[in-house]
Amino acid sequence: MEPDSPLRIVVGRLMLGLSGTDDMTPKGTQYLTVWVNDELYFEGYAYTTPDDPAAPYIVGRNPVLEVGSPHAVSLAQACINECVHGHQRCAALSAGTEEPLLPTRLVDCTDPDHPRLVSSDGRRGQYLALSYVWGEAQPHRTVKANLSTYTDGIAFLPKTIRDAISVTNALGFRFLWTDSLCIIQDSDEDKRRELTRMHLIYRYAYVTIIAASAQRVSEGFLQNRPAAPWATRSTTFPCNFTLPFICPLPPSSLAEGTTHLLPAVQQVGTLHITPTSTLTEPYIEQYRPDWEPISSRGWCFQEYLMSPRSLIFTSQTIQFKCLTTMENIGKAVFHYVYEDGSDRLSDVLFLPGPKPMEHGCQEWLDVHVAWLDVVTSYSQRVITVPSDKLVACAAIATEFQRVLRTDYLAGLWRATLLDDLLWSLRGDPQTSRCAEYRAPSWSWASVDEGVCMRGDLWSCASRDGSAVAEVVRCDVTLEDAALPTGQVTDGTLVLRAVLIPCALRPQGSSHCHLLLQAAQQAQRWGADGSNGEVELNMTRLEWARVDNEDDVEIRRLWAVPLAGNKLTELMRGLLVGLVGSNVVESERETRTDIFRRVGWFNVQATKSPILQDVWDGNLPLEEITIV
Repeated sequence: MEPDSPLRIVVGRLMLGLSGTDDMTPKGTQYLTVWVNDELYFEGYAYTTPDDPAAPYIVGRNPVLEVGSPHAVSLAQACINECVHGHQRCAALSAGTEEPLLPTRLVDCTDPDHPRLVSSDGRRGQYLALSYVWGEAQPHRTVKANLSTYTDGIAFLPKTIRDAISVTNALGFRFLWTDSLCIIQDSDEDKRRELTRMHLIYRYAYVTIIAASAQRVSEGFLQNRPAAPWATRSTTFPCNFTLPFICPLPPSSLAEGTTHLLPAVQQVGTLHITPTSTLTEPYIEQYRPDWEPISSRGWCFQEYLMSPRSLIFTSQTIQFKCLTTMENIGKAVFHYVYEDGSDRLSDVLFLPGPKPMEHGCQEWLDVHVAWLDVVTSYSQRVITVPSDKLVACAAIATEFQRVLRTDYLAGLWRATLLDDLLWSLRGDPQTSRCAEYRAPSWSWASVDEGVCMRGDLWSCASRDGSAVAEVVRCDVTLEDAALPTGQVTDGTLVLRAVLIPCALRPQGSSHCHLLLQAAQQAQRWGADGSNGEVELNMTRLEWARVDNEDDVEIRRLWAVPLAGNKLTELMRGLLVGLVGSNVVESERETRTDIFRRVGWFNVQATKSPILQDVWDGNLPLEEITIV
């Protein structure tokens, strides 16, 4: 760079910057940007401490690190009060409603050193709830043998629960709900009853305490936070650095009636800068919630979504989240890009009695799309007990069902079943099948890997009439009829569709080419897989994906087109394999083949004559049973 090259330094928001401040709180957070010859060399957000001379001029504050201190509690209480009394959106969802019914049991936190378990006896009132990672066995959980003892007092508790009791008391509340103590863990009847109320427990909690930073229940969450918790992130710049800030002279330093400055001592404050982009690193990753241990847990996801107001004890500081805002307490700078709508639910789901919506109207479809986003995020999370896959999101599903008003079928909805069937794995196929049955093969709940419920090329069969198949019937058998959004023991789907013999050719670890048999040879394969012409006259198309890597080499495979996108001329459908046959004895013996889902395809219909025939309705439909 030449010595006389222009150097431009700008403090404040600059629209030419790469990051901007739209994804930051508090509002008005300032940026330091450094430009050389109109090229951005550095960009970062600025903050200072509340007692620094620069505080009147700099909006952002440093994070609160002593999260268990009285000061932190007072800042958290201020956020709660602002939400309760100042947020019109949050108030509108609870206007005119009386205090909620208390959960069946609660922990009385009046004396934090001597908590006890109490029965609500149908009373109404305010309470807090706890969301946390178990991470290990809880020997002091409530069971039948200690239930009466716990009503007198609970002597031993893991650190996370003790911390939550302390926070509840410090915030001025008496009652705390936590699953390990408020549900009798060795009573199937009590578990069943409480699970049916889970959506109400978190929905009507005054505040939910989220122990986001704790990996296990014995760890606790009130420890002081480190000044630079993410110092190991990959960047050539330090996590933050400081600069002097020369404070403007106050107006009182001007002589009356003149523009001359009277003698004054100009103060110098301290500015802290956290980089967000540099010339060599256009994007420096900031804090993300999915770095926290709780973000990988399936059960905790519904607790997070169902809570209209939360205090989140992160690895950095305390965050406050409600239906209106997401921010660090104490006006500390918080940088977070909202990638989709799966981190918060639509307001309509929090209404005590949502208004009836016409099936298929835009508002109804928006709620359905929100469900697809929720499933996509939820499916990335870990469920310790595989059979809990559907149970751990049952509370969310219950709230969606109140609005969608359609049957819930093992994670899918009857009104949009063709669309919902078109899920696909986000990553590589499973290495092995789930040993324990938890859902039919056509449900996303049958796989352990994360799924994508919709994409840029989503078929929207229920919107634009592009379906090329139809649902004849779909039924599931619930393990417990009292929990219609819970675990299933069986499920059958019958489609009327075209069944096309096909084969797969692997292309890398996760994708395959789909080979479709020509229309004139698309005869049904026998149950024994016999058809010598399977490899003849096949059209190679892209792309297909299997749910399990062992199914790439399956011999008896069919493509079942479900829907197309008329704009892109893409067709989507399922790949199915033969499970067996049912023989029905009657005057004329008949056989019904039973299939299971193997994978999914999304191909260009115009490149295949047989798919064109499917789209044009030139091929006969047959009933296909998938389990």
